[in-house]
Amino acid sequence: MSAPTRPRVRPVLVLALLAALAALAMVAVLAAHVAGGDNAVLLDAGPLARRGAPVAALVADLGAALALGGAVVAGWLLHDERDRTRVLTAVGVAAGVTTVARGLSLAFSYALATGQAVASPRFGSDLSVFFATDLGIWLLTGLLIAAAMTTVAVLGTSVGIARSVAVLASLVAFASAMTGHAAGDETHEVGTSTMLVHLLAVGVWLGGLAVLQLLPARSRDDARVVRGYSHLALVCWVALALSGIWALAVRMNGPADLLTSAYVQIGLAKALLLILLAVLGALQRRQVATGFGQDADGRRALATYRRLAILELALMGLAVALAAAMSSSPPPADAGTPPAGAAGLLTGYPLPPAPDLTTLVTAWRPAPFAMALACVLVLVWWRPSAPRRSRGASGALVAATVLLIWLTSGPLNVYGKVLVSAHVLQHVLLLVPTGVLLGAVAAVPSGLRAVLRGRWWLAALVAAAGPLVMVGAYAGPFLRLALEGHAAHLALQMLALAAGALTALAVRAADPELSLGRRLTVLAAPLLVGIGAGTVLLLSDTLLAASWFGATGRTWWADALADQHRAGAAVLVVVALTAVSLLGAGFVARRRGARGGTGPARRR
Repeated sequence: MSAPTRPRVRPVLVLALLAALAALAMVAVLAAHVAGGDNAVLLDAGPLARRGAPVAALVADLGAALALGGAVVAGWLLHDERDRTRVLTAVGVAAGVTTVARGLSLAFSYALATGQAVASPRFGSDLSVFFATDLGIWLLTGLLIAAAMTTVAVLGTSVGIARSVAVLASLVAFASAMTGHAAGDETHEVGTSTMLVHLLAVGVWLGGLAVLQLLPARSRDDARVVRGYSHLALVCWVALALSGIWALAVRMNGPADLLTSAYVQIGLAKALLLILLAVLGALQRRQVATGFGQDADGRRALATYRRLAILELALMGLAVALAAAMSSSPPPADAGTPPAGAAGLLTGYPLPPAPDLTTLVTAWRPAPFAMALACVLVLVWWRPSAPRRSRGASGALVAATVLLIWLTSGPLNVYGKVLVSAHVLQHVLLLVPTGVLLGAVAAVPSGLRAVLRGRWWLAALVAAAGPLVMVGAYAGPFLRLALEGHAAHLALQMLALAAGALTALAVRAADPELSLGRRLTVLAAPLLVGIGAGTVLLLSDTLLAASWFGATGRTWWADALADQHRAGAAVLVVVALTAVSLLGAGFVARRRGARGGTGPARRR
């Protein structure tokens, strides 16, 4: 097959794009100047850093959005290799630009944080101190991931490469989000989680729409591609609206900031742009519903859709410019102080009251990232192109998402950082039943099925691998990292969820070729890990993260070691309930099989 022809670049189009970027850069600089006001540290950083920081942030944000959205479109929506090659070429360029811009942004951020002008003889003298701070660590991490994303983006044009770039671009967004709010403040976790959702949503929406305009007409106007992207754009708009309002709220001192803070007023301007984008999106969806046929109505719908797409890109670019200005300016509530007491210093939250029936029912501390993940799972499950699924599978998916939200936002989240029992129980329940339910309804990867099919001993090892990794995380230094940092905290929760899903997938991958006895052996492997972990917690005299759980200043449930013994008992109870549930499900499936039916256990 001949190599795809290289698209011709129109000089007028290039000049128009450069002019638009220059205009957005001016908006970002002016907005950052208004939001920064007479902040002394910003003034000491010099004019180059003050003006360069929002411009570098704008270019980095636009590049990252193009890389993420383009990789998502290439990895999941496009089926033509020539189209994927064209899009991934743009993604590679965007990734390279993102890397360079993030390097400049790191230098300017150092200047703004330390009050050292870029041309100053002292510039860089405190760099080692800066890289020891959360801001410096995450800026450097984002730069390194962006460099890795650039490297992967130029390795090929396959679907696997596109999806790998999408994952790396998501990690770049994760690193950016971790710089978005002051650590130690009570709203730090909400601020960073909402920013992560915000960055991912704008990246998929803006980048996806931009790369679609680079495709030839036959692909850009393909109804299947446009409808798939339209569904993604609607999801992104909802995520942007909710996360944006939430993120702005935690950065405000109160309603008075709406009138007195330029930072908040820029946020309101972004909200107005989002409303305009919603109107444009509704008009676009109407054109998509009309269809892009060859008749006069279809051609008019197509022309209208294209014009709306260009206008939508312009408004989104303006919103990103305002966001870049906000990222280079201090929000009104950025300088938060931890609540009083030992628990406040450790966790950033005041010590909750003693657990009782009322608090266990009403305690609530929302986790935006888990809520967004639950919504994504539901929307992917019921996407327009989804296959028809049974009621039982849909019910399991809904149950898993409800559990995910309750476990990460309910009482176990409130008490998880002050009680080892709540911390352990949260992760055990994320593993089973939540993760197991997700693994039970997800499609089994063909590679996993090929490796495990009929190999009961290997399936048992894989099924036990997830719980073993969780045991290792608790036994090693990662537990303390998850207690101290929000990124490791999210990682441990997602690890528990993935461990449960992997266990269920391993059992399903090997199940068709196994006898009942060997199937029970595979199921018993992760249960044995749970029994061992629960027994150790129940009998051990060594407290997990003793310098944390033993130092929260609790006057209730003051004996931390006794609380750890409660955690061990809870793990054993969960294991016992899981074993009973599996035996019950096996008994029902066996009776249905004896009657000649095909129960849910045998459906694939």
